Amino acid sequence: MARLSQVQHQLQGNEILVLAPGDDFRYVADWSPHADERLTFFLINGKAAQLVVPSVNAEDAREHMMSGVAIKEFSDQEGPTATLREVLATMANGAETLYVSDDARFDHGQVLFDIAADHHRLALASTLMGPMRMVKDDEEIRRLKASQAINDLAMQAAFSAIRDGMTELELQDVIRRAYQEYGADREAFIIVAAGANSALPHHASDDTVIHSGPVLLDIGCFKDGYASDMTRVAYLGTPDPEFTAIHAIVREAAHAGVARAQVGIVAETVDAAARRVIDAHGYGQYFVHRLGHGIGLSVHEPPSIMEGNHLALPERAFFSVEPGIYLPGRFGVRLEDVVMLTDAGAQILSALPLDIHVVAG
Repeated sequence: MARLSQVQHQLQGNEILVLAPGDDFRYVADWSPHADERLTFFLINGKAAQLVVPSVNAEDAREHMMSGVAIKEFSDQEGPTATLREVLATMANGAETLYVSDDARFDHGQVLFDIAADHHRLALASTLMGPMRMVKDDEEIRRLKASQAINDLAMQAAFSAIRDGMTELELQDVIRRAYQEYGADREAFIIVAAGANSALPHHASDDTVIHSGPVLLDIGCFKDGYASDMTRVAYLGTPDPEFTAIHAIVREAAHAGVARAQVGIVAETVDAAARRVIDAHGYGQYFVHRLGHGIGLSVHEPPSIMEGNHLALPERAFFSVEPGIYLPGRFGVRLEDVVMLTDAGAQILSALPLDIHVVAG
């Protein structure tokens, strides 16, 4: 109920928020309904809230939805249009702007557009929800730290399991089982990239066999609805001098980014601090992505730590710092930690060092 009140306080008298099932919905209600081809919208203005939901899911909504939210259901035969039109008529009297969920299916958004476009300006809900979700409360901080603690354990399990002759998919399964063992809700993603595959920032793990050389591990899970994220590198056998040198540059860049991350600092200056290190060593063209992204209910959410983002970073913001150097067809190194901004600077969530994890060949 507190989150709903917070949202309502942010809405002006002439604004309505329309949320589809997804992370913004979950942020407000601490629950998100089943999502399928049937339309579900959570409509909020400064004084009231109503849920438009298909009859097949109405009982579930009554069980999980917070008190004070009116539930309006429609049958498959009726379809959602008349019910949604009725709810908008009662809630949108004089409203000029509808903030529509970024998570809405196109066809569901089209129903809303057909009803409302002639009388209301439509805007993305993320412009309203993004700044709110960026600043984590105490419970969110607890959940994010718990998620990362599990992620650390899964990374250690992966390090212990790496052996010559196993495939990327087999190592992926080790990490997946570790998530189950240590109490994660589910995996968020698991990237295992061996050898030349490590030069592909978002490699889709496959049956590539792990032999001597690098193994990049970028992994994350969910715990109590909140995500974790980290990247480390292992090396089967003795790391060659070039790999060791590249790793040292990326680690220096990571340290520079974390050191620059402070409350009130503009996001792009954090990116620039890390990027300068890589540029100075002559590898700027091989750092092909932003420095980081926010994290919370979503793996990727505001703030984006990148050139052109002039946002002043707030206290209690969580985001990744993940510089990388990728040499096509050869190897890549990315090192990633999630940090929390405090008045004392950036606090790294992971307890694992950024060192190369060397596996005896």
